[in-house]
Amino acid sequence: MNHRLMVSDPAIRKQLQLAGLRFMCSRAQWLASEARIIGLQLKNNKLSSWEVDQKLEEMGALDLVYPELMRGDA
Repeated sequence: MNHRLMVSDPAIRKQLQLAGLRFMCSRAQWLASEARIIGLQLKNNKLSSWEVDQKLEEMGALDLVYPELMRGDA
């Protein structure tokens, strides 16, 4: 295997992987929480569709909502 980052000690590699997976899970929980908050604000007319698009873009999630636009199929 030829990786950019290679940790040769299997125990350290496993600990790094577990830490990375824990971070990924916490980030997913944060993203779900933010999505719920933004969704409620949109539903209750506290944010406009334009403002929601701006928030999605800031979060790097705009392509999840409009994948056809991000591919250039529009």
